[in-house]
Amino acid sequence: MTTTRYLGMRPGDLDGKPYARFWNPEMGPMQPQVRHALAHGPEAAELGFEVTDANLLLEPGYLPLENGYTRLANGQVFVAVLTRMPGVTAAMIDWWFGWHAMETQRYKLWHPRAHLLNRTERQVADDPGLSDREKYLHNPNYVSEYIGAEVLDIVITFSEASDYFDTSRFASAGVGTAVCGVVSIPRPPVGIALLIHLIRETPDGCEMRSRFWMGRTDLRALPGAGALGKVAGSRAFLRRAVGLDQGRDMVAHCGMEMNHLASFLPDLYAEYHPA
Repeated sequence: MTTTRYLGMRPGDLDGKPYARFWNPEMGPMQPQVRHALAHGPEAAELGFEVTDANLLLEPGYLPLENGYTRLANGQVFVAVLTRMPGVTAAMIDWWFGWHAMETQRYKLWHPRAHLLNRTERQVADDPGLSDREKYLHNPNYVSEYIGAEVLDIVITFSEASDYFDTSRFASAGVGTAVCGVVSIPRPPVGIALLIHLIRETPDGCEMRSRFWMGRTDLRALPGAGALGKVAGSRAFLRRAVGLDQGRDMVAHCGMEMNHLASFLPDLYAEYHPA
């Protein structure tokens, strides 16, 4: 496993890797709806919603803000990105999240211009005795990546969709899976964001409806952090700590990486699941 942090691939990184042909540093253009959102700029706060209202994503059709970013009344920056994924299935998404974190080279396939390093707490991505979701649920991912021009060293811990959704509605809503998680910085252990990638079936594949709530500052794990936690979670603090420019950078990052993933995932999945 690669342990040195650097962008791109170096000679020898892909030697003997069965997925080497899927490395493509030339990423295609972002989808039109994402480009439009970036050109438009920040949106009205009323177009976003708090994570406690995640079931809104199970309603038919689309929400007022499917692509863009805004600041919620509670101070968090809310980000929405819709990625159309023809030929991709929910099973492929669950497999990808269980498979990619085993090696940094796999992780770099996803976003060649931004991904630096990744490892999981339990290296079980190639364990045939586990389901794809068992490989990534409750298995922290230690990630280094660029968001915009800033390098972030973060931990993403994926949790059950039922923590956020009424999953009994998934079938009627055409939802195949949902990847949900908490984003934290490791030292001190502070939760800084929540993420959801909801996968909804379409006639030609699926669409990924991504949502981020940036600024979920949680200091409860720190000794004596009660009063500090209240300050850090206040609207005023969040407005200073999380800028709208970070929301814009997240729209661009997600729009690029998910579109790029869709370009190769069906063929990569087929390599590991021969008919």
